[in-house]
Amino acid sequence: MRLVSASLFIVLLLTGEAFAQGNSYACRLAMDQYNTAVQEISSTLRRYTNCVSNSQGQDDCYFEFRRLKSAQDDFEMAVSSYQSSCR
Repeated sequence: MRLVSASLFIVLLLTGEAFAQGNSYACRLAMDQYNTAVQEISSTLRRYTNCVSNSQGQDDCYFEFRRLKSAQDDFEMAVSSYQSSCR
């Protein structure tokens, strides 16, 4: 689990800000939304990974997972916005 989380985190960091390029105002807004979503995924993924790693069977990490799922939903919307505004 740790390796998968760490790998996802690295991929997000490497693709994050380099991914978003464009000149129009709508595209710049979409880039900001995308970059914010990447940062939120990275942050919530760290919290979820820490919870799972430290759980010792006492915490199901439900709250952290729900936040991660919400961050993923935001990321999906940001990608869609980026694709429609920056291509």
